[in-house]
Amino acid sequence: MIDGREPIYVATSTDRKYLPYTAAMVHSLARSRHPATRIELTIMHVGVPQADRQKVEHAAGGVAIQWVLIDVDRYRRWGLPIDPVVLTPHYFRCVLAHVYPASTQRVIYLDADTLVVDDLTPLWHWPLARRPLAAAGDLMSVVRDAIGHWHEIGLDGDAPYFNSGVLVIDLAQWREERIGERVMRQCQADRHRLLIRNRWPQHDQYGFNVVLQHRWARLDERWNHFPERRSARPGIVHFLGDTKPGAPRTRPEFTRMFTTAIDATAWAGWRPPATAQ
Repeated sequence: MIDGREPIYVATSTDRKYLPYTAAMVHSLARSRHPATRIELTIMHVGVPQADRQKVEHAAGGVAIQWVLIDVDRYRRWGLPIDPVVLTPHYFRCVLAHVYPASTQRVIYLDADTLVVDDLTPLWHWPLARRPLAAAGDLMSVVRDAIGHWHEIGLDGDAPYFNSGVLVIDLAQWREERIGERVMRQCQADRHRLLIRNRWPQHDQYGFNVVLQHRWARLDERWNHFPERRSARPGIVHFLGDTKPGAPRTRPEFTRMFTTAIDATAWAGWRPPATAQ
């Protein structure tokens, strides 16, 4: 049961390349937070120097931040596979059940390239209906569009396919069913099949959709809004794939939103390459 008095636990993952996005996300998280909402943000990272961590923290505005270095030693202590395929920040959401203590029952995971527009309280209380996570649909709406070999591995090709960039997670179920480990091992086993249409990398998203088919609750799309689409009221904007700020498919209002956020951080003036993935 989620205690209304406890903070909202949020997690993200990053490396030095994605630090500007991370800083903009942290600023947006702080700015959108209702004054009564307490947020504790865990940033899982690879090799982010202390000086850069402090720069990110300057954008936190009332959001408590802890940094957790994820490396081979931690994977080894947790009994996880030591494999380059799953040792990148794309897979760090898979280890959340290890990062948080057993007393933490729920966490919101956000990709670093998101901006938070609304207070996260409604998302925090999203009903999971005894399912391990809640997520929004992906640009690829059904499994057959994203996983070409769906029939070979016994999937339902018409099942909805979700995006893993924004997740509401039941950590107790993750621990009980070892979901993170199963997702990582699925991606290891199918490492040669992690591209959509031989172009777009799925990373962990592939494993989550294989392992949890028909076992996820659906979020309203406003909580993982793709910036190529119009929206009068997004809750979280997600600059995924080739819709980074300034990219041709990204709507200008969302590029402006990112520019405002990044210019309020230590990375003021930074602009991403339009083709960055």
